Amino acid sequence: MSESFEITKCEVCGSTSLDPVLDLGKHPLCDDLIAVGDPRECQVFPIDILYCRKCDTAHQKYQVPKLQLFPQTYHYRSRFTADVLSGMAALVESVEARTGSLAGRTVLDVGCNDGSLLDKFAAKGAKTIGVEPTGAYADALGRDHVVINGFFSEQSAREIARQHPRVDVITFTNVFAHIEDLPALLRALALLIGDDTILVIENHYLGAVLAKNQFDTFYHEHPRTYSLTSFTHIARTLGRTVTAVEFPSRYGGNIRVIIGQVGADSGDVSTLLTQTLAREANFFGEFAAMRSYMADWKQRKKAEILALTAVHGPLVAKAFPGRAAILIALLGVTEGEIECVYEKPGSLKIGHYLPGTHIPIRSDEELFARFDRTEVVLNLAWHIPLEIESYLRGNGYKGRLVHIV
Repeated sequence: MSESFEITKCEVCGSTSLDPVLDLGKHPLCDDLIAVGDPRECQVFPIDILYCRKCDTAHQKYQVPKLQLFPQTYHYRSRFTADVLSGMAALVESVEARTGSLAGRTVLDVGCNDGSLLDKFAAKGAKTIGVEPTGAYADALGRDHVVINGFFSEQSAREIARQHPRVDVITFTNVFAHIEDLPALLRALALLIGDDTILVIENHYLGAVLAKNQFDTFYHEHPRTYSLTSFTHIARTLGRTVTAVEFPSRYGGNIRVIIGQVGADSGDVSTLLTQTLAREANFFGEFAAMRSYMADWKQRKKAEILALTAVHGPLVAKAFPGRAAILIALLGVTEGEIECVYEKPGSLKIGHYLPGTHIPIRSDEELFARFDRTEVVLNLAWHIPLEIESYLRGNGYKGRLVHIV
């Protein structure tokens, strides 16, 4: 079994002054899905968040090796979440609006998963390249994408550069936070970024995480959670600048930055940068409010779940986004409170236990068949409540929907 390793300085700006701000205890990895019937137990790792006040970046103090986080058997697929797909479509439209026609341009998506974003760029006429370390890469094959199965590194960057001397757009959608060694990542990017290359990064935004008390985003797959200040430092390291910033609603509040040539930003961008950076100076203090909220939520939500089970028996739950593993562990919920969790047919998560429990994940087909005798459904994907409610109501559910947060 692997062990986590401890960071001692900020990977964004190099500061050695990191303040502890949030301790969530020990948790299983969110994709450590054990097959139903397998007696193996999940290994747990600490989640202890440190904060760099110099660049306003949150870090996992203890990071889990990438090979354990993202094995070939990784279960997540982008195509099963409508919110993710609509966010990808919006990203492509934003890039096209800023760069002009994408026809004939070369787009590289790092961490391409099942190729969903590549499909949307290809529909605009772009030449598409994906890098994906997990078995999800196979789902992207057969659609005229060039797909490399491996981790993005200096070696893979050189391979791409040999075959594609010009890369026009490089995208990271909720992936920039997943890569464990940021300096190595930036060295790899430097091998591919030409004078006119734009870098598009979309990730959870630390401001939204704090404002909406999304403490469940601090799971092991996210060694860093970024602010706009973080990205100004990253752009400077690359010899570039942040030329545009947007704040999409995806994942409960994202930040999307476009990094390009120095001097390419507009006055409007400079104004937004100034306003946002000023607000980020308060982030360190906002962690106290998150800690208070989390303590109250644990007590309140566990009492609510116990009250519901006293009336209805063990509940059924809908959706297992990885971040829900944090919530289940914090509440100490077992199969005594949640009978099972349902996922869309075809999801690779079906047939496994929710990490750290013996709560099975089953197909929605079974859930639909029991709607007439299901009075309460617990939504674990609380960050996309409208999508979940619309999906359940559209399939005939008329009972009560309770969100876990």
